[in-house]
Amino acid sequence: MIHILTLTYLVPRDTVTAHLPEHKAWLRGHADQGRILLSGPRPDGGAVIVTADLDEETVREMVESDPWTRQGIASYERTAFEGRNVSPGVVTAAEPDDGVLLINVATTDDAAASVDALASAVEHVAATAEGFRGSRLLTSVDGDAIVNLAAWTDQKRFDAIFDDPEFTRRYQAFATTTTGAKYRLYRTSRVITPNR
Repeated sequence: MIHILTLTYLVPRDTVTAHLPEHKAWLRGHADQGRILLSGPRPDGGAVIVTADLDEETVREMVESDPWTRQGIASYERTAFEGRNVSPGVVTAAEPDDGVLLINVATTDDAAASVDALASAVEHVAATAEGFRGSRLLTSVDGDAIVNLAAWTDQKRFDAIFDDPEFTRRYQAFATTTTGAKYRLYRTSRVITPNR
């Protein structure tokens, strides 16, 4: 389950600020282990943490290990949900799993035409392929390349799209709009978060 942890400050703001460095170190440690996806302050005070897909026991241990919990600086409210839809590029598994990320880079003389053609192929996959988690199409700042960043549950299901004649037809139409293309599948090796 994905967990939304809402922190409420129990002490004055200057006390929170004085103990911020140790809390930030705790956040970064869990983020670098893939356990925390997102965190930050709320405008009205307090903070929010969004976890990776973790069990209740792991989240409880995380909360108990937070210096702010041990020092009585903040309390936590937990809300859990099943994360079924995720933006491509966001990996919700705290530990490496069978999931793969496709990075397909294509050079082009007409980025708009290439994006439209590739979008047609990806939209077909989105409607028909098991294991497809989503895709993000990017255009280079210079307009001479596009990237498809797509998430899949596993390589076997990704490979199966090439057995679909309609996908193959649409992908071949995309290829005619490019000057070259190459794709690779990747798995998460390490997570490194900002240290600030």
